[in-house]
Amino acid sequence: MQMIREWANRLSTWGEWVGVVGIIVMVAVTCTDVIGAKLFLMPVPGYIEVVSLVQVATIVFAIAATQRHGGHISVEMFVDILPRRMRSIVKALTSLLCLVLFVLLIYEGIGLGNEYLEAGEVTATVQLPFYPFAYAFSVALIPVALMVLVDFCVAIKEALS
Repeated sequence: MQMIREWANRLSTWGEWVGVVGIIVMVAVTCTDVIGAKLFLMPVPGYIEVVSLVQVATIVFAIAATQRHGGHISVEMFVDILPRRMRSIVKALTSLLCLVLFVLLIYEGIGLGNEYLEAGEVTATVQLPFYPFAYAFSVALIPVALMVLVDFCVAIKEALS
């Protein structure tokens, strides 16, 4: 389990850097668009498309880092009053549901990427293909699924001990 956790942590760190680059790209494109539109009357073509796609990629790649740091919202008010074993069972069930959700998201993201690739779907203005973003969505969720798998195994071990 430790090896899976370390691997997922490394992938999430890589994802964090993808998110940082995404923010830099969004700021650069936005500044270029504002300066170009206001000073030179030449806005960046497809500015909204580019920023929207990069924004989605940035957010999705940040999910793993947020999971690694324990930054997702959780309601522990009711679970904290349960006995230790029952808390572990609740955590195991929650982790299992999250794991199923993320595996389905990864699977559907790959399927969507395949559909976009086959159909040749592109953005309206600058003709950026959609399929790399769908595949990136799936890749970005792999470390999250691995972390949730580790959480599930740890919770099961706690519940059984």
